[in-house]
Amino acid sequence: MLKILSIGNSFSQDAQRYLTRFARAAGDEIMTGNLEIGGCSLEQHWNYFTGETKNYGWEVDGVWKAEGRVLTEGIMQDKWDIITIQQVSHLAGTPETFEPYLSNLVTAIRAMQPDAKLYFQETWEYEIGSAHGGFPEYGCDPDVMHTRVRNTCREAAKENDLIIIPSGDAVHAAKQLAEFDPDKGGQSLYRDKFHMHLTYGRYLLACVWYKTLLCKSPVGVNFLPDDIPDGETLNESLLPLLQKVANSTLA
Repeated sequence: MLKILSIGNSFSQDAQRYLTRFARAAGDEIMTGNLEIGGCSLEQHWNYFTGETKNYGWEVDGVWKAEGRVLTEGIMQDKWDIITIQQVSHLAGTPETFEPYLSNLVTAIRAMQPDAKLYFQETWEYEIGSAHGGFPEYGCDPDVMHTRVRNTCREAAKENDLIIIPSGDAVHAAKQLAEFDPDKGGQSLYRDKFHMHLTYGRYLLACVWYKTLLCKSPVGVNFLPDDIPDGETLNESLLPLLQKVANSTLA
C-alpha cells in the first residue's frame, strides 16, 4: 500500500479529500495522512517543527480524525512513501517567503524519512472577484497569480530537488473550458473564490494527484464524488472533462 503524507493547510485538505477513494476506484490501494493548519505558511511550519507545537489537525484518507498533533510525531508515526509540502496560497508567488524555511524542512524531513519521495504542490490562482486579502499582491488578476505561483513553486522545487504536483496548472487549464467558466454559464471550480469547489474542484485535484503520485492516467476511472453542496446536483458529464484536463496537464 502506498502511504502519502501531506504537510499543509486547507489546500492540502482540498487535494486529499477524494484521493484515496479515487485511487481505490481505479484498483489502487493507498493511504493518505494530512497534517494541516489553516493558512499555514512554510515559515510557520518550520517554527512549529522546531517548537514541537501541538496544533496540527490530523486527517486520514480525507476524513478528519483529531487535533492537537505535533508535526514531528506525524512525520515519524509511519513509514511514508511520499511526503508533500506546499506554501500558503497567497505567498506561493513570492520567492522571498520560501527560504530558508523550505530548505530547512526538506533537510529535516529527509533525515527523518530518508526513503520517502518529496513533492511540492504548486497551488492555484484565485477566482476573479476574490476578496482574499492576499489577492491584491497579484493585482487581483488570476492570470498574473497563476504565472507567478507557477514560476516560484517550480524554481523552489528545483532548488530543493522536489517533484512538482501541478495543481495550479490543472485548475488554470480547466478554467479555459466553457464548461468551467462561470461567465459563459459554466460551473465554477471554487466554493469561495479561492478554495476548491467541494465537488468539482476537489475532484480535479484528486485526478492531478493520482496522475502525479501514481503515474497512472485518471481517464476512465469510475468514481463519483459525494460532497454535493446543498441545492446542487452532481453533473456527471463534467467529471470526464476534469479527468482529461488532469491527464493532459501531466502529459
